[in-house]
Amino acid sequence: MKKSGRLFSNVLVLGIGSVISKITVFFMLPLYTACLSPAAFGTVDILTNTAVLLLPFVSLCAPEAVFRFLAGGKGEREVLAVGNKLLIRGMILLLFILPVLSLFDILRPYIFYLFCYVMASVIHSYLAHILRARGQYGLYSVQQLFCTGVTVALAFLFLPVLNLGVRGYLMAIFLADIVTALILSFYLRLDHEEKTSAEQDTKLFRSMLRYAIPLIPTATLWWALAVFDHYLLLAYHGESVTGLYAAAGKLPALLTFAASIFLEAWHFAVIHEKEEKRGELFGRIYSALLPVLILFVVTLIIGSRFLVERIFAADFGEAALYVPLLSVAALFSALSSFLGSVYVVKLRSGSSLITALVGAAVNMALDFWWIPSRGAVGAMAATLVSYVTIFIWRSVHCRRVMPFCQHAGKLTVSTLALLVSAVLTMMGHTLLSLAVAALALAPFWHEIIDSILILIVYGKKIFHISTKRENRS
Repeated sequence: MKKSGRLFSNVLVLGIGSVISKITVFFMLPLYTACLSPAAFGTVDILTNTAVLLLPFVSLCAPEAVFRFLAGGKGEREVLAVGNKLLIRGMILLLFILPVLSLFDILRPYIFYLFCYVMASVIHSYLAHILRARGQYGLYSVQQLFCTGVTVALAFLFLPVLNLGVRGYLMAIFLADIVTALILSFYLRLDHEEKTSAEQDTKLFRSMLRYAIPLIPTATLWWALAVFDHYLLLAYHGESVTGLYAAAGKLPALLTFAASIFLEAWHFAVIHEKEEKRGELFGRIYSALLPVLILFVVTLIIGSRFLVERIFAADFGEAALYVPLLSVAALFSALSSFLGSVYVVKLRSGSSLITALVGAAVNMALDFWWIPSRGAVGAMAATLVSYVTIFIWRSVHCRRVMPFCQHAGKLTVSTLALLVSAVLTMMGHTLLSLAVAALALAPFWHEIIDSILILIVYGKKIFHISTKRENRS
């Protein structure tokens, strides 16, 4: 119960900063779609997704390795010494990659901006992971809010005022990362001023390298799952269709974002849990998480048309057709990520790589099959099938690695209801879709009650603590 309370508190702290940041960026979409045409938005999508592809190679997954080993109790001085060496090697690698990228027409005009984007993002991520590993979630949330605030301010300057278009969009992001990273580096340097002269521990270096190396192709495969279809859409159907599809994906991304907030705190909590109690903790948290995510998907499906019309510019109205099924795909992406935390705890990054490889192979095969003839609809279907494949694979494998109750029967019933509801929404039958969507939550009525009771219990605790502090002051 104590672990659950700490997890809930960490999620709450992370959630406040992350949700405010994400909502702020989300409500910047009207500005982006007003200042950028669908074609320009498609170019931005290709550039940012290319940067995401580069991140694991440039960082050599040092941020993830540093977090796992620091949170797991290894010496901070030694872990950071290894992490710094990995990071420097990765940054040198970027200098050899850039000339290759400049061969592509869509990337060539923005190579310098892409370089700055990747470098700033890697450094910021590395420093932020150190804060997470130390459990400094309050400071982690504050720096996230600060970075978002700077991004928003610069976006308003560069887009509507200076009319810098795609370059302005990229500059707002990487300049905010640079400013935030500088502040974090100053804070961490002061905190570790006497701890930076430790010699490299060869055994630790090898352990971190073994953990980090499989994460690089894994991250690449997850990138392929998320955005490979964007590149094929660009090749077969042009920038406008790619822009519409990319815009549609912003709404389901809210679900995966919400799940990522939880997972950031969850990894820290479960790594610190005793080995013999981890299975029980996994089962309890997974049971509470399922109905919450399903409710989120139901909301996105039913409200897809309304949200697109209220948030995006008029040119992006067609994006509403793609939101429902992409939302179901996002559900299985989030659930797969939760199951992937079993591999994080067990230091089995190789298993994570295998499951990602299977999903990416399915996704790419279906993309080549469906996108040329079916366009964005084919991309959407391929994405859904690939995430479901990864989830099923991980679900079966995790029962051997760390058994816990996964509610397979209930989830199957809910998934079928969600798929029918999504298709009905795409056909314009909103009321019938709402009725079917309600059935998706029915199998989890018991878990919903338990989740509500947990929120009430910890809500009372937080209120009690706050009242005590007020009385003391």
